[in-house]
Amino acid sequence: MSPAPDPSLPAWLRAHRTSMGLRQSEISDATREHGGPRAHITQSYLSRLEAGTRTLHALTPARQDALRRALDISASEWVARTSLPLLGPSPGDDVLSTLELVRVPVRALATAGLPVTEDTASIIDHELVPARDHRPGMLVLEVNGDSMTTEAGGIRPGDRIYIDPGDLDLREGRIYVLHMPGLGLAVKRLRRFGAALWLTSDNPDHPPVKPEEVTVVGRVYYHQPQGQRL
Repeated sequence: MSPAPDPSLPAWLRAHRTSMGLRQSEISDATREHGGPRAHITQSYLSRLEAGTRTLHALTPARQDALRRALDISASEWVARTSLPLLGPSPGDDVLSTLELVRVPVRALATAGLPVTEDTASIIDHELVPARDHRPGMLVLEVNGDSMTTEAGGIRPGDRIYIDPGDLDLREGRIYVLHMPGLGLAVKRLRRFGAALWLTSDNPDHPPVKPEEVTVVGRVYYHQPQGQRL
């Protein structure tokens, strides 16, 4: 008998989508891109998945895999959270890329200073990153504040985030790690209010800020919840 679906899965799916700054319709389009017409999941069905009125277990394996890829969820986290098996690689896939792991140093999200790849003193651990999730020059930071925590979970203290330092173009709704003089490093979501760009927190207890000067470290492209690491 299959295990009962985890009741926290709807919030987990929603948290992944919102952390990417994407709408349900955009994730729906991405499932078609990753898996073709047979793996396409409609926006209305995604809405039911996030509401908990439909379960992941009811999807075909192809749709499960397309959704995992559209939400940029690693194979290890997917299996740990859903207890669902992975879809085997397609004939054209690079099998090694699904198996290889890259050892990346983890640094604490400090209150001052930029994360420097050559600074070995700041390393607190190492993360085994699946090859498909690895990006050149990527940073892995461990969060130590609650500004991005939400009722559904969000990015919590102790969670790890993957940062792409090559993605520096600021886009509405996306999450970035930034350095502000006098304030240090912060994880913030970019929002536009009128003609101005503001750095906002997902936790409503933290007000938005509009610093005079900011250095973009990179975009957060993956969130590894505490307790769900390799």
